[in-house]
Amino acid sequence: MNRGERVKTGYSNQFVTIKGTKEGLIVHLDDRCAYTELMDELSAKMTENMNGNEQNKEVHVRVHVGKRYVDDGQREEIRSTIEQSGAIIVSEIVSDVITMAEAMKIKEDNQIQSYPHLVRSGQVLSVKGDALILGDVNPGGTVEATGDVFVLGALKGTARAGTEGNNEAVVAAAILAPSQMMIADHLYLTELTREELAKEATYTWPRYAYVDKEQQAIEFHPMGSLAELRKQRNKDRE
Repeated sequence: MNRGERVKTGYSNQFVTIKGTKEGLIVHLDDRCAYTELMDELSAKMTENMNGNEQNKEVHVRVHVGKRYVDDGQREEIRSTIEQSGAIIVSEIVSDVITMAEAMKIKEDNQIQSYPHLVRSGQVLSVKGDALILGDVNPGGTVEATGDVFVLGALKGTARAGTEGNNEAVVAAAILAPSQMMIADHLYLTELTREELAKEATYTWPRYAYVDKEQQAIEFHPMGSLAELRKQRNKDRE
């Protein structure tokens, strides 16, 4: 497809609607018709739009399937049907419904699990979602979570946040002096000895650690700026 050419939009047929927006093209797929009828019309419309156009893959589209659940096989069929000419790339397929298993995973990933004891040396505490420790994490103790790690006491052991690849996870503590810390696949190792860590813990202030996107490294900041970090990340997602 050449830059000066446009995809036809505003079809009157009821199953497939292609609209142009400031953000790009959006393909709406009706969620009330039979899946086979939907795919027949989608294939016909994509063939009509791409007929005679150069195959240079410069058009990106988002696909909305409404309240229709589509499994992985159907998603791949929708994607390949739209991309059949080689002139369009599907950037995202959005559905308003999810499976029970997906809903349970989202619930797990977003819940906060509290632990009302200190984490001792040799102990490993692993949770889904965010971990809230109502005590200390002693040297040799480990806390790992798929979400954030919050320690109301002193974190002197090991913390692993975002264990399933969440680069936006944070580690925060009233006394943040970890011997080792990981956020997703980013590693922090202290160069201090255990004695030096104990001394540092006596005068440190509440801090949090996160992965700086530009530096791709773990950085430490005062706890008071955590709200601003959250605000900026929410803004970036909009």
